[in-house]
Amino acid sequence: MQRAPTLRLLLALAAFFLLAAAAMVGAGLNQPAFLALNAAGARWLPEALPSCLTLLGHGLAAVMLLALMLPRAPQLLAAGLYAAPLGGLFSALGKRLTASPRPAAVLDPASFHIQGQVLSGHNAFPSGHTITIFLVATVVALGYPPLRTRWLPLCAVLAVAVLVGASRIMVGAHWPSDALGGAALGIFAGLAGDALAQRWPYWQRPWASVAFALVVLACAVFLVMADTGYPLAQPLQWVLAALGAGAACVTLAQQMRALRGPA
Repeated sequence: MQRAPTLRLLLALAAFFLLAAAAMVGAGLNQPAFLALNAAGARWLPEALPSCLTLLGHGLAAVMLLALMLPRAPQLLAAGLYAAPLGGLFSALGKRLTASPRPAAVLDPASFHIQGQVLSGHNAFPSGHTITIFLVATVVALGYPPLRTRWLPLCAVLAVAVLVGASRIMVGAHWPSDALGGAALGIFAGLAGDALAQRWPYWQRPWASVAFALVVLACAVFLVMADTGYPLAQPLQWVLAALGAGAACVTLAQQMRALRGPA
């Protein structure tokens, strides 16, 4: 798949997610859909899986995911870093403007399944974790050419992002409309990050890979120490940190070899 069809697919998905979120709210389906998906996750999935999926939407974990391709595709991390402030702005503005109550602020927490922290504030919309994972999926889909050559890998990446969004309902943190809105906003942020990475390709300079690697190493340390609120996902938290740190070390080694020149 070439870049233009991938872009059209992502825009169509963003429009679908926004319409679906509006339909959920307008038709009063948020609560029954939340309870059904939350119960299904608790009944049918391994206990730790919703927490592990949710972890993939954490900002530090997202850096580790993009770092996995740092040695071969530094533009992905660059696009992610460009997109991150916009994604954060979308999340902050949405939460402030809507002041939407989370499920535990509306329903008795004992009536549904909760993993991790009991979140009961009025800051449900949009889901920040879903914004993050769809931001990552978008910059990968657009910025990594091997992924665009076939439908199957692209659909797999997007399916993982959908599962992460669904996990926010399974852990009891968000309504379905929060995840759907977050998915659309994450795509928009990712599109902006990809465009900026093409407009300002500083990632092509030799020093950029070294700087990115150092950023990844710092984020890996913070991820190891971070309290993400999901103790069941802690082993995955450490694995992601190790993988990201490993990719950063490979990148640094490549740059050192390039500086020494041919033996």
